[in-house]
Amino acid sequence: MLIKALCEYADFLDETGQNKIPAGWCEQDISYRVILTAEGEIKNIISEKQSKEEKDKKGNVKIKKVPTKVLLPERTQKTAIDSNTIEHRPLYIFGLELGKEGLEVSGKAEKSHAAFVKHELEYFEDLDSEMCLAYRRFLEKWQPENEKENELLIGLGKEYKGSYFAFGLEGGKAKLEEDEQFQKVYNEINSQKSIQQNDESTDLKQCSITGEMSSTARIHDKIKFPGGLSSGCVLVGMKEPSFESYGKTQSFNSGISEIAMKKYTSALNKLLADKHHRIILGDLVLVFFAMKSDDSAECDAFSMLLGESAEQQAAKVGSGIHDVLKTASGGLAGDAENVIAQSCDDNVTFYIAGLTANSSRICQKFIYGGKFGEIVSNLKKHQRDMHICDNVRPVYFSGIEKQLISPKATDQTLPPPLITSVIMAALSGGKYPFGLLETAVRRVKTDSDEEGKNYIKLNDIRAGIIKACINRKYGKEEITVALNEQNRDPAYLCGRLFAVLEKIQQESVEGTLNRTITDAYFSSAAGKPSLILPKLMQLSNNHKRKLSEGRSIYFDKLTGDIIAGLDGEFPKTLDLDGQGRFIVGFYQQKKELYTKKTDDGKE
Repeated sequence: MLIKALCEYADFLDETGQNKIPAGWCEQDISYRVILTAEGEIKNIISEKQSKEEKDKKGNVKIKKVPTKVLLPERTQKTAIDSNTIEHRPLYIFGLELGKEGLEVSGKAEKSHAAFVKHELEYFEDLDSEMCLAYRRFLEKWQPENEKENELLIGLGKEYKGSYFAFGLEGGKAKLEEDEQFQKVYNEINSQKSIQQNDESTDLKQCSITGEMSSTARIHDKIKFPGGLSSGCVLVGMKEPSFESYGKTQSFNSGISEIAMKKYTSALNKLLADKHHRIILGDLVLVFFAMKSDDSAECDAFSMLLGESAEQQAAKVGSGIHDVLKTASGGLAGDAENVIAQSCDDNVTFYIAGLTANSSRICQKFIYGGKFGEIVSNLKKHQRDMHICDNVRPVYFSGIEKQLISPKATDQTLPPPLITSVIMAALSGGKYPFGLLETAVRRVKTDSDEEGKNYIKLNDIRAGIIKACINRKYGKEEITVALNEQNRDPAYLCGRLFAVLEKIQQESVEGTLNRTITDAYFSSAAGKPSLILPKLMQLSNNHKRKLSEGRSIYFDKLTGDIIAGLDGEFPKTLDLDGQGRFIVGFYQQKKELYTKKTDDGKE
């Protein structure tokens, strides 16, 4: 499904020219251009970087230098030493490696440069344009061992290692990759090679993606994946014989044609390189796109609803789409609800894929597709389900992930299967995974509040997660957004009672308590109310003697109303759902006690 969707998306890009890269060519980031004299000497090395405006978290504009995209012959997919036609890597071009002591000739650098020179001299042997002659003379003259003190290379400093290079002729006369003679020869050779491969192919069959009879791709192009190998990862690949079947080797098992392979790899590389089409959540990379030639409006709206980085949000503030956030939170009136309708196509098909890197492979965790309007509607519902008490701020997946991890854990990432299931539930409007409720309850019971870090144990996001899980599980509003005094569920009432008992304790002591009943008994009370709450009721009688008469009467009435709903009997044990209700009841009652203006029991 993902590969088919990517191929269809590539066709939309072709309509706008965004994906119009000639066969046998590819886009490559270039930071510097090596300027050659007619005799093949390096006259200069000039920057090819372009200025790009970016906004930081505070919305301040900063100018950043980024490499320029240049069309070069297709790059090698091999990880072993293998030179490209018109090489761009400094290790190959100059045969020098940047070490602690400066530029040096290592074994790998020597072999890489030798492979580069041999390949290029053979390729450019019969080319005699001024640019090609200068390039060939450079190949013949350059001796790495004599260039370790080259001022132009040393002047690049640490950028030497991570930069890519292209070649040009002095006076701005020519660029090697744009040389007409070279392009003509390269395209002819590439075309003949393609024809020869098709003629020799014995694996012509119907492509599983396009349905056309075509040559099957033996090896699939690599994908530049965040967190994956720097050399690239593959989405489809059979490296070991154990993955092969029906007597077919390598990716002949996939049944994907060369044409389809080029389409989906090119489209996926473009999406992953564009921050408007992907979001990174820990180890999980979300890629999304709409089936239209210009899907910027849909992707911007979706990324902000889903939860993007602060830099991405800052870049879109004031664009109109930013109002969608408040709309989803239920906090904006007037025309804000129409922002998406005005900017986006509700009926366009929209895809979201969750991917992770596993060594040299890309693992697809999920893919979800549907009408954009339906997906946005489900995300709005997800936001409403997560709201609790007076919190109407958007709850992003990055925030959910953070609340499911212990603040003291060394590994601050969540297992991809859990966050994947949460995202799928939000996109589809289905039930949240069991693990979400279980993890949230466990975190509340085991974490503790610390000085300077308010609400580590229980905050609006954790309480909202528990509320959303329970409500979706039973398909109705078991728990309301705010405190519900009509809710007679025993677990919910026990949580409310615990909050009242904590408030009584705090009011009975001047100053700040070093240890409250929440610190000492909360986890036990959430699991076995009948064992803990009667003891705390007795303890609260001592605390109430220290209060004013008005406050004592107020708390007596409040605890009496709650206990009346329990018929005087506390539950012996609470299951996971019951513990969740206990936590939410405690949280909502505590919010009510601390936000409501009271004076001796009167509002």
